[in-house]
Parts: sequence; C-alpha cells; structure tokens
Amino acid sequence: MLRLFFPVLLSAFLLAPLSAAGGREHAGETMLRVATLSGPSALSMARMVCDPSATVSFPAHFETAGSVDVLLPKLITGDIDIGILPVNVAAKLHAADPGLLVMGAVTGLGMLSVVSRDSNLTRLADLDGKRLYVAGQGATPEYVLRTLLKKAGITNVSLDFSLSTADMAAALASGRISYALLPEPFTTLALERDSGDPPLFRAFLLADLWSEYGFGENFPMTVCVIRRSVAEKNPGQIASFLESYRESLLWTRENPEAAAKCAQKADLGILAEVAEKAIPHSGYTFIHASEARPLVESLLSVYLEYAPAAIGGKLPDGSFYLK
Repeated sequence: MLRLFFPVLLSAFLLAPLSAAGGREHAGETMLRVATLSGPSALSMARMVCDPSATVSFPAHFETAGSVDVLLPKLITGDIDIGILPVNVAAKLHAADPGLLVMGAVTGLGMLSVVSRDSNLTRLADLDGKRLYVAGQGATPEYVLRTLLKKAGITNVSLDFSLSTADMAAALASGRISYALLPEPFTTLALERDSGDPPLFRAFLLADLWSEYGFGENFPMTVCVIRRSVAEKNPGQIASFLESYRESLLWTRENPEAAAKCAQKADLGILAEVAEKAIPHSGYTFIHASEARPLVESLLSVYLEYAPAAIGGKLPDGSFYLK
C-alpha cells in the first residue's frame, strides 16, 4: 500500500468541492479539476480557492481530500486532473504507469522539526541515548532522519512510531513525551498548546542538517502532479495554472494572516490561529519540474537505500518531469 505522508487533519470525508470554477472562463478551454490535501498543502492554494476571479484565468474546480488514500483513486481514474502528492508516492505512480502523470513542480520543502523542552538539546548528537517519537513511519520523515543519524554516526537513538502525529503533539504539550519529530502544522500546534516550564521549542530542523551534511540545500516533501494526457492536450492552460499556483503559493507565504483567514473560511482543514503561525515554518516553495530533478533525486536516492519499493524500485526517468 502506498504510504501517505500527511496525516488526516480533518475527520475522514470524501473530496469536498471548494470552488466551482475560476473567473474569466474562455470558450473551448478544458475545465481543470484540481485536488489538494487538506491542511498545509491546501493552504498553498488558498488565494486561488478564495478569490478565483482575481487569480485564475481558466475554468477550474478545486477540491480537498482528507488523505492521500482518498486523492489517489480520483487521480488514477481521471476524476481529477491535477493533485498534490508526497514525492515518493508520485514517483511510485510513475514507475507503475509512466503514461499516467507528470510532475509540474515541487511545492513543499522539508518542514520537520525536532521538538522538546530539553534546553540541552541543540544538535543531533544530543539525541544519543534518547527515545524520539517520529511522525511518518515508512515515509520521508523516517528515512531522512535515519540518513542524517547514519551520516552523523549516531546509533543509540530509539525511534518510536507508536503515536499518531496529532497524539504526539498533544503528548508533547502535556509532558507525557520529551522528544518528537513533527511536521507543520503539528509543531506549531504543540507549541501553542504548551504551558509548561521550561517551554517547548524547535530544537533544530532536519532541513538545516540535510544542508549541513552536504545532501543539498533542502529536501522536497510535496509535488504538484498533472495527468499526462491533460498536460499534453492543454500545454498553455497547464502553464497558466502553474503560474497561478506559483502566485497563490507566494501570496500565502507573504500574507500568513490573510491566508489563514481564507483557509478557515474555505474549510481547508486548519484553524486560522494555527495556520497563521505555521505558514512561516511550512516550507512553501515553487520549483518548476524543469529545474527540480536534482532536488527530487537527492531525496528519492534515500528511498532507494531504505525502501526502494516505496518509489517503484528506481529513480524516475526524464519523462517524469514536465518540460
């Protein structure tokens, strides 16, 4: 079964429509059906969803999915044209059927933090002998962490995957656990709930260690994928979508308060007060596929070492990347 990275932020429900269509529709253009994952990924499309008439110059329908397992069947059957997926899931789909999809852009970078209230925890080596609760077993968080521990020569860290991501954030805040690796917005949620002394804090980011140890500037978490048939038949419209998406993502990054209010209004799976504080730490980026291959391969090479089946057993070839 394909592993999903983002946990369900809402109670499970089927894809929910956000916007029937963008503004300024043009005769003869294909209605693009776009699905994103509720929570951080949906936040990157907040402006497109909340103000389509000002940001979308093509017919479009936006939906959210509570999990990757909900989104995937829609993408495979063609009920949606464009989706946001974890990098390894996109690579595995491509390996199974190279004609199914292309990657349009990297849209999210590493936003994984080691969180604790232990003021002596300032570097990876300080975890030696500790129990670290990890969100994301069998996915990017686990494999990036194992790669970094191996590089640093640290062998005595007990990795515990027994808690869900949401439970981990609550357990940190209540003091039931001492060390955790969390993604956003759960890191922000834990910090917001915390009233302990000393307070919880972000001890370090895996993205910083990834760069420090020479693996690359950062690692990708999510990508925008497009059904290949749609991309080939509508290249101009797809280019327009990607540009609108880039502008929406940058708007979210630069306007966290407005984006957070929009997210709550549109029911994108995250409360405004949490979203506003999480956005600056959420790794939003937009790197077109034509420039993203080295970044993607740096992460997928880690999967080849630890879980090659999770990406289809090989790195995607050049046809995976939209030109």
